Amino acid sequence: MDVVEYLRISQDRDGEERGVERQRRENREYAAARGLAIVATFCDNDVSATSGASRPEFERMLASRPGAILAWHQDRLLRLTSDLERVIALDVPVYTATSGTLDLSTPAGRAVARTISAWSQYEGEQKALRQKASNRQRAEAGRWQFSRRPYGYQRRDGRIEIVETEAAIVRELYRRYIDGESYYALAEELTERGIPTFGGPWTMGRVRQILRNEHYAGITTYNGMPVEAESIEWEPLIDRKTWAAYLRVRDGRKRAGSWSTATRHLLGGLIYCDVCGSRMTARPDRGRQVYACGVNWCVSRGAADLDALVTGLVIARLRDPKVVDRLREAPDTAPLEAELSELHRRRDDIADLLADGLLSRQKAREKAEVLTSEIEALTRRLDALRGDSPLTALALAESIPERWASLSITARRRAIEESGVVVRVRKMGAGRRTFDPASVEITWR
Repeated sequence: MDVVEYLRISQDRDGEERGVERQRRENREYAAARGLAIVATFCDNDVSATSGASRPEFERMLASRPGAILAWHQDRLLRLTSDLERVIALDVPVYTATSGTLDLSTPAGRAVARTISAWSQYEGEQKALRQKASNRQRAEAGRWQFSRRPYGYQRRDGRIEIVETEAAIVRELYRRYIDGESYYALAEELTERGIPTFGGPWTMGRVRQILRNEHYAGITTYNGMPVEAESIEWEPLIDRKTWAAYLRVRDGRKRAGSWSTATRHLLGGLIYCDVCGSRMTARPDRGRQVYACGVNWCVSRGAADLDALVTGLVIARLRDPKVVDRLREAPDTAPLEAELSELHRRRDDIADLLADGLLSRQKAREKAEVLTSEIEALTRRLDALRGDSPLTALALAESIPERWASLSITARRRAIEESGVVVRVRKMGAGRRTFDPASVEITWR
């Protein structure tokens, strides 16, 4: 009899398919002993049957309308009762190398199969609950559990150790992203340099996945949310200040809507059209770079002219002794620090509510996003008060122009935002091409 073979293993940590190869070997021995001819093989390697994720090869097998099916064990083929009903609908024999034949042609046989499947599903759900509890306990104990090793670390003799050559690349990625480079540009440059990786080539998604990993900053997580731990079992690759700077830059680019205008052009998304009030973005126009109304193209102005005007105004403002005196003052940050600590505690409590079933995943995500936004805004205020902002560094520099020239585009944009300048570009007369500073309205918050 001709049969199709189905192979599956839930987790393949090293990607070498040793688990499914063991299934394949025993299936072939079973088929040879019973005169079964395997005419096709469908294999879902490293795919869970209880997580709800699609099993592409399982779907292909059903669509092929097989005459008979051979699997290593029933739970490799069926873990959910819904999958069993789909196999029953095929009305074909099902053989298993380790648990005999499933007789799905009789009511009694189907009842046995449904009972086995129901208990398999139950065990899978119980295992998931145990795994979640274990993951939470590990997070609170400061442990980092991973199936595939993260770039920059390796596990040796039960300890997590830094891989220095990779750690240097991780630190470089954070620094360059904060300084204004995009995920895409970083991936392209690493590929050009021939920097080795594992698990696939350097891509925009891979760089983004690395930089979004809180563990590099020594932050433990449970269900995607930070969990406070007294100590951690690994040495962080970056400090919390770098992590906060990454989040600030990343979220700033999201608000601007495009990484290119947020990082390559000084005023993109920071200045306004005086006609309709929309933000102006950078774009090419007849061979030159301009800032233009992002909605109705009401006004546009040469980017170089506007950059020079606003830069000069900000530098001049920072030369005001009153501004310098205010920035030199040592403010009391204790109330804000206490408020920040409370926000972190409230965000950590969300993980407990989710684990206890008192909050749905969607509601938990929404509440966490709101609190994260508040945390980031408060962190920015504290940075400015503590003197960690580029605006403070500029005001206290011996030479403000020289300090400005040394800053990245991202740092200059932050300084402009923190200076309180509001720039509105007015409409000029028809046919006028010469830049007129009077056509730009400047106010200070």
